[in-house]
Amino acid sequence: MTLKYEPWGNEPIFEWDKYNEDKFWQHRIRDFEVEACFKNSHDVLPHHKARSEPEKYRHRYVVLGVTDGGRKLRIIVQHKGSTVVRLITGWVE
Repeated sequence: MTLKYEPWGNEPIFEWDKYNEDKFWQHRIRDFEVEACFKNSHDVLPHHKARSEPEKYRHRYVVLGVTDGGRKLRIIVQHKGSTVVRLITGWVE
């Protein structure tokens, strides 16, 4: 089920730190590529564990997007409230 709206709105504030930057780099994904996926055409899905473990996953989502260079990414995020999005991890599709 693709969401018709994004809980963080059209201009999210991304929460980056050394931990999640390193996590993305382990998958050979740069921070600017992740942010480009939110600006380019993308889909937002509820995290697959949101129903079975809502206390942990109800604010987590999967973003399926494309970088400016054309790479397709699967990004796991946590909506922290308002327009803040914590980027957790991602993979090249």
